[in-house]
Amino acid sequence: MSNFFEQELRKLFGDGEIIHDPVFVGRACVGGLDAGRQVRAEFVTMGHADHYEALRLTLLDNDLGVVDKLTLRLKDLWGKKEIPNNPYLKSGVDPHIWVNDGKTDWYAYHPTPSDYQQLRQAAGSYLDAFRSQNKEHSPKLIYICAPLRGEVEQNIEFARQKAQEVFLSGDVPVCPHLMFPPFADPGDPAQDQAARDMGLRLVELCQQINVYGPVLTPGMRAETQRAQDLGIPVIFDQKQQEKTRPRPKRGRAR
Repeated sequence: MSNFFEQELRKLFGDGEIIHDPVFVGRACVGGLDAGRQVRAEFVTMGHADHYEALRLTLLDNDLGVVDKLTLRLKDLWGKKEIPNNPYLKSGVDPHIWVNDGKTDWYAYHPTPSDYQQLRQAAGSYLDAFRSQNKEHSPKLIYICAPLRGEVEQNIEFARQKAQEVFLSGDVPVCPHLMFPPFADPGDPAQDQAARDMGLRLVELCQQINVYGPVLTPGMRAETQRAQDLGIPVIFDQKQQEKTRPRPKRGRAR
């Protein structure tokens, strides 16, 4: 099971867009920048033990070793955060991760999606200054999350089409619908559960989850929840949602 630092780093770099082919080890994320160079990202303290107040990016060259570092202080990016209804923090708090008595979490203030995006953009802008422009982006492993039970053959074909779209876009589709049905009978409870469990293991290996179809089945909910727990981006098919979204009734406005 991943630790808290890994979960937070996955929210920032799990999609492979900023740090290519990211690997999460302990409290660090390591991945590629371009040919012959890598990046290490980690939350660090700034003089106060167990208060992780900054994100540090370290550029590594295969021949030269460390070539540059940048420390992004969270309070510089996000500012001091107010904590309403807390009499002990009337002046607000500088955002940081706190390790206390074996437990790790954000102290008082939890970042919003816009906070994470701001930190991603700052890290990406810094790394882009060092990135070779002719470096091709490594394709991502994308998990195809779609309905299976019910009209099994029709659903398999639907998932195959979506996997093909991902393939043609240049990424690597991971499609359980095309992997398990040939040898795992969805009608056999034991085999069906084994296939579900194996699908969740595949989710953990991917950099992104694409969700297709108008509804979420119990199996799809389990897959998206596993991805969210690990900080893996979950992308819903907006075109499919638009297609199935009910149209407003016409009539006079009240």
